[in-house]
Amino acid sequence: MKCPYCSKEMEKGLIQSPQELAWLEGEKKHMISRASVYEGSVILSRFSYFKGSAVTAFLCRNCKKVLVDYADPASDFNYRKKN
Repeated sequence: MKCPYCSKEMEKGLIQSPQELAWLEGEKKHMISRASVYEGSVILSRFSYFKGSAVTAFLCRNCKKVLVDYADPASDFNYRKKN
């Protein structure tokens, strides 16, 4: 994938955490770490007690940017297709 900032090739990898990974609006750290309680939050990777959380991410070492495409639910390592 090409970096949208500098057009250099990005490295595919992952971001992982022992907690749920989520984007929360604003710049203030929240006391409760569950994104579902905050309006407008975006869960990037659901929490798994045994696996933690992980999401596919792309790194640009040139710009020092990280890109997460949450449009594809499969980028969440804990995503499970519903039959």
